[in-house]
Amino acid sequence: MVHNIGALQLSAEKFWDAWYSHKEYLIKLSMIWMNISAADAEDAFSDATIRAYEKYADHAAQISNERAWFARLLHNICIDKHRANKRLRNLYDKVKEISAIDLSVYETQQLTPEASLLNAELGRRLREAIESLPDRLRGPVVLRLVQGEEYETIARKLGISNDNVRKRVQQGRARLRENLEAFRG
Repeated sequence: MVHNIGALQLSAEKFWDAWYSHKEYLIKLSMIWMNISAADAEDAFSDATIRAYEKYADHAAQISNERAWFARLLHNICIDKHRANKRLRNLYDKVKEISAIDLSVYETQQLTPEASLLNAELGRRLREAIESLPDRLRGPVVLRLVQGEEYETIARKLGISNDNVRKRVQQGRARLRENLEAFRG
């Protein structure tokens, strides 16, 4: 057991030595690939540091050029971030289109007694479904879906990563859909 711990420490030391020897180069690449956005470049570099650390020990024997290996890993992360940003921009554009639709026709329409009753029942069931969520899902779901908070704000409030917030909201939505299946259709 002590032998394995020593090997892990040696592997970690070897990684950090290699990483720091190429750090300045990788930061410059990150700035270039993230279009000189310091925040995006820093995020990409941080993600690359974590991913490289996780994968380095498994691939160390096959790496003939550490600088190129680190650069390729960083490049892939930058591409992923650009794709994610593009999806967010597309989603934002769609939301803008939806918000431009004139909904006043629907707002002035009176609900039938049946529709009012169904709405009230749906509201009650939705509250119960939200209250039945585990605490780790309920908080992010309420902050995002009920209060309309941004993911970054929720992450700061809860002290978890942005990705973790997104995952928890996604899981919460899935559970809410299951609980409210009777109202669909």
